[in-house]
Amino acid sequence: MADDESTANRIEWGQLPRQVRAAIEQRIGGRVLSAGGQRGGFSHGMAARLVLSNNTTAFVKAIPTDDELVPMYRAEAHTSAQLPAQVPSPQLQSTFETHGWFVAAFDDVDGRHPNLDQPQELAAVLTTVEQLAIVLTPNPIPDAPTIADAYGPELICWQQFAEHGPPADLDEWSLRNLDRLAELESTWGERAVGETLLHTDLRPDNMLLRPDGTVVVVDWAWPCRGAAWIDLVSLAPSIAASGIDPNPILEVHPVTRGTDPAAIDAFLCALVGYWERHSRRPPPPRSPKLRNYQACSAHVAREWLNRRVGWL
Repeated sequence: MADDESTANRIEWGQLPRQVRAAIEQRIGGRVLSAGGQRGGFSHGMAARLVLSNNTTAFVKAIPTDDELVPMYRAEAHTSAQLPAQVPSPQLQSTFETHGWFVAAFDDVDGRHPNLDQPQELAAVLTTVEQLAIVLTPNPIPDAPTIADAYGPELICWQQFAEHGPPADLDEWSLRNLDRLAELESTWGERAVGETLLHTDLRPDNMLLRPDGTVVVVDWAWPCRGAAWIDLVSLAPSIAASGIDPNPILEVHPVTRGTDPAAIDAFLCALVGYWERHSRRPPPPRSPKLRNYQACSAHVAREWLNRRVGWL
């Protein structure tokens, strides 16, 4: 990925302490000949494709154990280790701690991020979403929290705006419909109950399109259990941002076909509120493009929600 597509100031392989690099090489079984850093995503830990002296490759993540994001890295490794073999996701090779760093090594995947505006690539993504719902129902990870427990404290932003006052620069449609948005948002938790293990962060940069045309899903850092349709609805704003109306897709896709439209509206509403609130916060120093991504997501998803509910 080119530098202008970078979304986070990541730690590079060469910036790891020498002892940490040596421990990684010992664990993965070869001297590192080259390290291709992953420039996408919004976390700042090291994430690199390592080419080894034994003619193999590995994808390795590393972050200091005292970093505020280390729980996310641990969660990803914990989840990946328990995913059924049928899940299209890179297999976890090992995790370990060394010299104050947490390290997770995965099978390397030869692939690139899918382009959702390309019909064949979008179709492959939608097939993978269906496969996830089939394989991960019922939820195979006993300690996965419910989506209401995991996201309930965060997805209440319209209600907070209604109670404490909206941002001064909130758009006119949202201002006119603030009470309706807050009311709709308040119902998402009861509508999202289910027993499917959810990824909850499906975006093109968390997927890889392999040369054979199939798609794998990476970065299982936010797993929880809930209704199977949640992951496709979470992905739908990325589809809309590609210039494609998600509604016809949701009407026919197996995981959303027959789902109460009001349930989809409620969860989408909650996502919009989250992005509206967080996009106005100061940018994290090591993820300077996060707020712009959230602002763009809020705009695209709000326009989609407007079309769905038809409010003036």
